Amino acid sequence: MKKIINFMFAIIFLFVSLIPPVMASEVRYGYVSSSKGNGISVRSGTGTSYSKLSDGLGEGEQVKILAEYKPDDGTNSDCSLWYKIEFNEVDSGIGYACADLIKLIEIQTDEEFEESLKNFPESYHDSLRLLHTIYPNAIFKAYDTRLDFNTVVKNEATLGKSLIWDSNNSRDGLKHMDSYNYKTNKFSTDFSGGGSTWYAASEETLAYYIDPRNFLNETRIFMFESLSYSASTHTLDGVSAILAGSFMAKEKVDGGSKSFAQVIYSAGTSYKINPYYLASRILQETGYTRSALVKGTYPSYPQFNGYYNFFNYGATGKNVVYNGLEYAYNKGWNSEEKAIKGGSSLVGKNYINVGQDTNYFQKWDVVCDETNIKDCSFYSHQYMQNIEAPYSEANSTYKGYKEIFGDKMYDQIFIFTIPVYKNMPEKSPLPSEKNPINYLKTLTVNGKSVANFNSLKTNYSTTLPASTGSINVGASVIESKSKVSGTGDIKITKDGQVIPVTVTAQNGDKLVYNITVNLTDAENMTLDDTINNIKSGTFKGGYVTGLTNTSTIIKAVTDVNVLADVKITDLDGKEASGSVGTGYKVTITVGEESKTFEVVIYGDTNGDSEIDILDLLRVQKHILKASTLNETQIKASDVSKDGTVDILDLLKVQKHILGASTIKQ
Repeated sequence: MKKIINFMFAIIFLFVSLIPPVMASEVRYGYVSSSKGNGISVRSGTGTSYSKLSDGLGEGEQVKILAEYKPDDGTNSDCSLWYKIEFNEVDSGIGYACADLIKLIEIQTDEEFEESLKNFPESYHDSLRLLHTIYPNAIFKAYDTRLDFNTVVKNEATLGKSLIWDSNNSRDGLKHMDSYNYKTNKFSTDFSGGGSTWYAASEETLAYYIDPRNFLNETRIFMFESLSYSASTHTLDGVSAILAGSFMAKEKVDGGSKSFAQVIYSAGTSYKINPYYLASRILQETGYTRSALVKGTYPSYPQFNGYYNFFNYGATGKNVVYNGLEYAYNKGWNSEEKAIKGGSSLVGKNYINVGQDTNYFQKWDVVCDETNIKDCSFYSHQYMQNIEAPYSEANSTYKGYKEIFGDKMYDQIFIFTIPVYKNMPEKSPLPSEKNPINYLKTLTVNGKSVANFNSLKTNYSTTLPASTGSINVGASVIESKSKVSGTGDIKITKDGQVIPVTVTAQNGDKLVYNITVNLTDAENMTLDDTINNIKSGTFKGGYVTGLTNTSTIIKAVTDVNVLADVKITDLDGKEASGSVGTGYKVTITVGEESKTFEVVIYGDTNGDSEIDILDLLRVQKHILKASTLNETQIKASDVSKDGTVDILDLLKVQKHILGASTIKQ
């Protein structure tokens, strides 16, 4: 999704870019390495006073270093040198970071490795060279999917197929607009297998997570690791390291003597599956505290007490908990050990052994062993809907290796299978998480809604008298985080003048609503033009409100169109003059067209133009259901204008009669 950078930000960034570097520009490479291990901020200039482009460039994230600069804001006693870097977290891709937080990498390569790079597109090469430097004994295999990248993204964008988590509505910019309802200003969570915090991901978001090049770094590379067991690499201690901090590190399996790490490691060796992957997958599914499918006791479904589902198999549909527990019951997983080993066996059988042998391939079904790609079925056999699962599981796997091997992990023999697509874009940056909604809720001209207003429609027209010198344009937004400009008093200088009203979303996306002003002489005005431009009172839905006598009604109409004919009749059908009452009729005629409106005087239910004890009694009887009022009388009785005739309306009429307050028309 394209970001819009404001003018001042662009000027600041341009200014910083003109500062001469400390040394001649020379492209180098490095990765994020902060003492706290929680990533770093990337800024628009060489100092902490500049705005943030990214608030969390992750630990281990690789960057291209374009130049060095001294700080220029005088606030960086702890950072004497800044790098201008290229990164992949936002569309701009260029920013500044403190050099102390980036560790330089001296690229090391060899002829054999360079030969292997020929299997990858050029856009993979720099990152793979960095990875080869970090993991010199690793094997990087290209997997040619033979699929078009954009085709994959579109197929994965089917609503409900690929979900992203958001518990506090802070990531609206990553959500699919097809799942947005402008009437409620909400994104849908009504997806089978999801839940109240799971949303359909946008195509731009999917492109980021599907593009393998975004994860070719020290940590994320493990989403491409082979999921087969390796005795020389995988250890029990490594599994324990992955489970650290979770309930599985504190408790014993089935309350016995075996640790969760022992059972998971045993499952890996038995089924020839990477036990680090199993531990990461279980942790992903159950969380650090027991999820609803591994509690053992289930008050809502006591028939499933004693059953467990550590891999969330079958947990789909409207009731994921019931369906997941029913699956465990049918499989006979009536102990934690059975559930772990049974689920591990199915993972091996259903995914790893059919070619989906990396975390990446288990989420993105782009694997085909057939010679003829037309015979393959893609995008359907996917373990999870969570598009961030491979990302987070890679973190857990990396953590396990790091904990057990320390720096020796970099010398291990890993096998990484990395997919390649046709027609890949130059880059697939992650969209801004900020809210993208830029719709109007209302759009008015001179206090009245433009004709046929719809939040999704952007072009409107209004016809005004030729004498019009200015108009007032009003607007309100659906999403409070967005801003609107172009409203207020607008000078009208010509027929056909277009007035743009711009809504800017929190993420910078803009949507322009255009109002074309048509000026016409009275003889050319239509009936609708006349009614739509009446400034006094309200002529809407067949009713006239806000006007209390014949002279103000006639003036309101003829001020817009002097050729309009206005006829006002009382309850007996006789021509009226002076005060009007509820039920009086106002007929406006322009040319051969006519429309009739019924007068509503709030508080006057009997149509005598007075608000007195008789009206009070009629409202009271209506509330008590002792008598029935017609629609016009009911509208007049709704003095509080809340759509209901109740005791509050009765009290307002009573106070008006006593002189304690006045009913506003």
